[in-house]
Amino acid sequence: MSSAAARPASLAQMVPIAGQVGRIERAAAFLANGMSLRLCPDAARERRRAMPAKLIGNGLRELDLFLTDLIAEAHRIDRLGAGAGDDPGVRPGHRMSSAAEAWHRAGPQLGLNGEDRTLLRAMRAAQNRLCFGRLRRPDSEATMQRACADYARLAGDVLAAVQARRSGDGSVAITAR
Repeated sequence: MSSAAARPASLAQMVPIAGQVGRIERAAAFLANGMSLRLCPDAARERRRAMPAKLIGNGLRELDLFLTDLIAEAHRIDRLGAGAGDDPGVRPGHRMSSAAEAWHRAGPQLGLNGEDRTLLRAMRAAQNRLCFGRLRRPDSEATMQRACADYARLAGDVLAAVQARRSGDGSVAITAR
């Protein structure tokens, strides 16, 4: 059997997390724009101003969970390869609960920047303040937009780390867009 026959059939199969990165980027942009598609910047600005703290916090928690799953999948790909099926190392009830935890567990193996774990922990604390706080702080909108940009950037960093680790096997680098 030739080596070409054993290779994945599509770019998406080579790095299956690229689609997840794109979804995180789109979700982050959607939330940062006041849950709009940026078709009307004035309306997006007004929607952001009107968003309750709990909605902002919950939106950021969803981005955190998306990034957590992305890191876990990147770790699986790194350990087993992109073409592997179910991960025998995953056990029900042992899901990582935050992106900071996932970054801590898988980051060193993937070559991710350890300082970003501190950022993720701070972002998680801000999510909790927004979710469980009674009042929306004056800086909530700016905090949300920074966090959305950071989640999108960190998702791209995870993809880049997987691509860098897999580049030795001749796979083609792809982007998440």
